[in-house]
Amino acid sequence: MIVSKRLLVLYGSQTFTGQEIAERIWRMTKALGFRGPVLAMDDYPISQLIHEEYVIFVCSTTGRGVEPDNMGHFWKFLLRANLPSNSLVKLKYGVLGLGDSSYAQFNFAGKKLHRRLKQLGATPLLDIGLCDYQHDLGHDGVMSPWVKEFFNILKRYFPELDLNINSDFVPRWKVSLLRDVEPEKKISDYPDIYFAKGNESVVKAVPLKITSNERTTDTSHFQDVRLIKLRSDAADMNYKPGDVFNIRPRNSKEDIDDLFGIFETHKLDILPHHRLLVEEYHDDMPVPDYLKPPLTLYEIAEQYWDLRCYPSQYVFSLLAIVSEDKLEKEKCLELSSPEGQEEWLNYCRRPKRTALEVLHDFHKSASKLTIEILFELFPTIKPRSFSIASSALPSNGHDIDLLVAVVEYRTKLKKPRLGLASNWLKDLKIGSLVYGWIKPGTFMFPGNDTPYIMVGPGTGLAPFRSVLQERITLDQATSDSMHLFFGCRYHDKDFHCKEELEGMVDTGKLSLYTAFSRDQDNKVYVQHRIKEHAEELWRILNSENGYIFLSGSSKSMPDNVRDAFIEEVLCKHGGLSLDEAKQRMKELENKRRYQTETW
Repeated sequence: MIVSKRLLVLYGSQTFTGQEIAERIWRMTKALGFRGPVLAMDDYPISQLIHEEYVIFVCSTTGRGVEPDNMGHFWKFLLRANLPSNSLVKLKYGVLGLGDSSYAQFNFAGKKLHRRLKQLGATPLLDIGLCDYQHDLGHDGVMSPWVKEFFNILKRYFPELDLNINSDFVPRWKVSLLRDVEPEKKISDYPDIYFAKGNESVVKAVPLKITSNERTTDTSHFQDVRLIKLRSDAADMNYKPGDVFNIRPRNSKEDIDDLFGIFETHKLDILPHHRLLVEEYHDDMPVPDYLKPPLTLYEIAEQYWDLRCYPSQYVFSLLAIVSEDKLEKEKCLELSSPEGQEEWLNYCRRPKRTALEVLHDFHKSASKLTIEILFELFPTIKPRSFSIASSALPSNGHDIDLLVAVVEYRTKLKKPRLGLASNWLKDLKIGSLVYGWIKPGTFMFPGNDTPYIMVGPGTGLAPFRSVLQERITLDQATSDSMHLFFGCRYHDKDFHCKEELEGMVDTGKLSLYTAFSRDQDNKVYVQHRIKEHAEELWRILNSENGYIFLSGSSKSMPDNVRDAFIEEVLCKHGGLSLDEAKQRMKELENKRRYQTETW
């Protein structure tokens, strides 16, 4: 069966998630006989879009509801007022949005793209797919049925299509092992494969050294939270309050040893010092610059493969391809099927079982792994974003502080689940090198003497510590203009930056309202403090045109805080009806006077 018809897959994504999903879709198009590249939207010559017939757009949304960086030029071109309304009349397309429903502007960029393409005369083959990270199945919950429907509709234009697309494995690249190299004397402290070797990258990262890595919580407290200080000697990073710092973490030595232990157990002849040669299989799937130099397996295992990923159903379809054990193969096929979603949820997603643990469970299938399958089985380690907890002004942009909660929790599995980035950062020593880059965050703080109402329980304090330091340095902070609601469990155990905040209060730079939920029989949270000070907050909002900023966990806290402002501040002290208060809150949000950053 030869179709050989052009079908593009274009993506806009702030992280590697969108790229990986686009590449999965691209592999399906290749298996069906289509040709055409998978590209970031800004890498595609958009003037050629008028000639395209079939395109799948994969589009993520940033926290503020705007398009991602690698879609910016593409989107600006589409918005040109002089484009005729029939510019894209030849185009038939589908838009798959990637979003997180915990954010107010859910899938906003994808919705805008879908609407604009229609305005320019393009024909959607189906409605936009709204993937939600909060879905039990993650993005796959919407993506899988959406892609299936897209190809079913496409079959109307190509009746010869055979939609049994799961039977063939289409690797991205040709990967060869160079086994004849000598072992290195020491496998440790490898330089960064993305930045340290001068390779081109999608971002311009700078090297920073750890100057301090201190725990802010008492050793008896259940959670380890770190105030990590970094310094760049060479670059003024020129960040502003609300910005975030991105890093790409590395896998732990324990996980790397576990991986090579699996290889050794199954006699796969894949050793840490073996080097890889990654070459192009397809003209439309180039090898990234950072993978072109020969790299050792240890570098790939440490810096490229996400060994702590939670396997998607796609992973089990890959294991089914290589497995020669009847029982394991049948189980993999079941776990990768639509009918097996509930079992996959119970086995993988709910207990947070990692890919390494799956390879142990399916050890007979793991014994048949190839290096090309491994490149598909483990996703790329994705950058992690942390709100910057310091101002650039005191150090002229050379220092960055991060307030990092070390992720460690238990599920029904015996071994605790560990967050990759936070545990990597926790273990870094003074002088350790980290590569990172600045990105705009969700918050946009107005200047001058505008009053701020800041609600930041736990590590939600980070962006507010940044703006407090900034305004104190500029001599613009007063207790009348800076109001911080901070909450934690115990005054003596997890009151982050306690001495610094209390010092700001003592010098008249800050009004601080604290809620220590476990220091008394009745739990007290930040929303209760908002209720207690509702009259003053109404004055700040109504008479002084103050702004509200909320940062922290996306679970119940944001809704509880929002309800407190509506019911206690706007209704009780503002004299508004409940409906009027809800409408006023929407107006505050639309005017950016109520901003949230949650995770």
